[in-house]
Amino acid sequence: MAFQPSKIKKHLSREKGTLNLNSMMDMMTIILLFLLKSFSTSGAIVTPSKELHLPSSTIGVKPSKQLTVSIAKSKILVSDRKVVDNDAIPPGRMIIPELQEQLKIYADKEKELEKEVGKVFSHEIIIEGDKEVPFDLLLKVMYTCSQSEFYKMRLLTIKKNQ
Repeated sequence: MAFQPSKIKKHLSREKGTLNLNSMMDMMTIILLFLLKSFSTSGAIVTPSKELHLPSSTIGVKPSKQLTVSIAKSKILVSDRKVVDNDAIPPGRMIIPELQEQLKIYADKEKELEKEVGKVFSHEIIIEGDKEVPFDLLLKVMYTCSQSEFYKMRLLTIKKNQ
């Protein structure tokens, strides 16, 4: 004797199953972000300008992403924006006023971020200097950086193969 289904079950309509594409898109986005994060390069990728020929070094510490000051043959740049021409720098002074003004703006922004978000102001700066730049200009840039609250300086070089 066979079991008869109830009358309620007999009249139920079957729903067709569909995939929820929103959930699948969210899942794929999370996986993609995870893969991009895990495959990212260590250290910052630095691309010096065409006018800038970096000196070589045997020690290879990878640079971190920091504010950069570039000293090219004809101009000084902060984060790839021209600040001053090298010819306009006063010869008798150690501080470069235009560079100091620009660095103060960045320092104030970092201090504001420290207050609002809690991101610690590291006082670090990367100096990219052309290998043909005179030492006194490099010294003036370093002194100006130190007077503008960026006293942890790193000189960027290209690692040469031994």
